Amino acid sequence: MKKILFAILVAPFFFQACSNDFDVAAPWQDIPIVYGLLNVSDTAHYIRVEKAFLDPNADAFDIAQIPDSLYYENALVQLAKLNTGEVFTLQKVDGTLEGYPRKAGTFANVPNWLYKIDSLTLDLKEGDEIQIQVDRGNGLPLVTANALILGKGIQRVPIASNPTFAFDYNLPTKLSWSSSDQARIFDVTLFIKYTEYPIGQPDLFEHKVIEWKWGQGIRFPTVATQYTIEKQGVEFYQVLANNIPVNPDMKRIFEGIDIQIIQGGEALEKFINVALANTGITGSQELPTYTNLSEGLGVFSSINYLVTENALLTAVSRDSLRNGIYTKDLNF
Repeated sequence: MKKILFAILVAPFFFQACSNDFDVAAPWQDIPIVYGLLNVSDTAHYIRVEKAFLDPNADAFDIAQIPDSLYYENALVQLAKLNTGEVFTLQKVDGTLEGYPRKAGTFANVPNWLYKIDSLTLDLKEGDEIQIQVDRGNGLPLVTANALILGKGIQRVPIASNPTFAFDYNLPTKLSWSSSDQARIFDVTLFIKYTEYPIGQPDLFEHKVIEWKWGQGIRFPTVATQYTIEKQGVEFYQVLANNIPVNPDMKRIFEGIDIQIIQGGEALEKFINVALANTGITGSQELPTYTNLSEGLGVFSSINYLVTENALLTAVSRDSLRNGIYTKDLNF
């Protein structure tokens, strides 16, 4: 699985090294912008390195459309494994050709330079401490940041080896997992999969997925060996009823449920807290700046996905899906 995130969704891991003491409005200041999110499960790792060069004599929107104003011409981007002393140099690639086109908008999207290293070369392991090192040239200070690599964790309830959900109308349904010691914040989503086709025409089948969010930005008061969240079992049937139209001419077959748990570290939690504190009626007029880079803005951190596929339903839950008050007209 190959993923890439370049947005303020992510946050610094080592917040102890945060720096907020530069003036982004200072004239002629070269400000490096670095985004990288390492996932031990990825097949390739990408880093975005750009610059914000403030010219008091030019319009910022005009500058944003000039590629030479966005990228360093000869930047050297490396990842160092601090636990082994190994240093790896990343290759400059066009993100569009890699399958990650940049949306048209304020910034020039051609070329779309990224820095890449494949997973076999970097060979990340849980607990590895990785430092990014960006040499912009021209005698500018080295840009660095550290990230501790998170592990996948383990699906506990329902058990990963035979995942089965019991959605009882009158009881809560629990979801439990174990995570890396450094994980502090979680997003949990269930993907309900089913197939539908016109009655008597199974060859015209179509696969469907309903995304059921169990929680975003979930936090727990203490670090534990196992985390548990729950929802009322009846909500499963209500979600289906609210997302699938009644059609007496359509046959539907339940296929399974994929469980996705995204985990992030302590600094990600702090970053989100800072961002949320500056929204709403009481929020300040200035957007918060929070970075773990030694120079500039952005984030270099780690994230991981715990995915359990094709969880089934108990016999009682299957019967409720077919005949229950919320879903009996959906033709499962």
